[in-house]
Amino acid sequence: MTCVDVKYLRVGQCRHMECVAARGGKFSMIDFPSFCGLIRHPVEGWILFDTGYAEHFFTATQSFPEKLYRLALPIQLGDEEKLLAQLSQMGIDADDIRWVIVSHYHGDHIAGLRDFPNAKFIASRKDTEDLQKLIASPLGATLQGKLPGLLPDNYFDRLTYVDDLAEKALPHWMKPFTQAFDLFGDQSLLIVPLPGHSHGQVGLFIEDANGRPAFLTADACWSLPACREGRLPSVLAKLATANHQDYQKTFFALSALANREPQVTILPSHCIPSWKEFNEN
Repeated sequence: MTCVDVKYLRVGQCRHMECVAARGGKFSMIDFPSFCGLIRHPVEGWILFDTGYAEHFFTATQSFPEKLYRLALPIQLGDEEKLLAQLSQMGIDADDIRWVIVSHYHGDHIAGLRDFPNAKFIASRKDTEDLQKLIASPLGATLQGKLPGLLPDNYFDRLTYVDDLAEKALPHWMKPFTQAFDLFGDQSLLIVPLPGHSHGQVGLFIEDANGRPAFLTADACWSLPACREGRLPSVLAKLATANHQDYQKTFFALSALANREPQVTILPSHCIPSWKEFNEN
């Protein structure tokens, strides 16, 4: 088994009502941070799972209709939370990032892609095809939380589809998740389909992440405590959901896994409690 080093970094935030992320939550506004995974593979080097926010987000949302995104979800990105700044503090240069796994194409997950000129990108074919259909429709893309202008100019030349990787069975105890795609052929980084929030959203399962299994689940849920309790997001969240039936199936599969296998570190992209627990252990 190949052990990889994993850090989970907070890269900016927006604010919205707590009840949107989980039914039964309060109507008061809460921080809704964006996290990304920084992974060091002993052979392949530095890898990112998403990028969180970046200055490119503000550039991409300066004019209408894209500005609607920023007005609906006001973004905060302090200098200390910028991904490039955090990497620099660890002695990592942008050129050192060799791969970026794109969980899905919402702006809070891909805003930093332009910052990594040497990286290859990994994303699902379905999500990519959906995005390409929206490039000619800025309003349609914005209403779906997507900003094609965040993509590097040569993005598609550097892209590998998840679906073209070798398929591998997940450990039996990961049920109801059973199949994944093996990024490097050594089963260290297994990309797991998590459809619903977007049609082709993916997560990342790492069987040995700093000596423990970790499952980076993107937006399969927004609050891990609520997921464990089976509390779906508000009905308002359907506005940001590609297929609600698939979302529910993925959400309750994750809930079952979280309750049955507490040794698995589950890391949604916007959950403060899971981030704190991961960093404290």
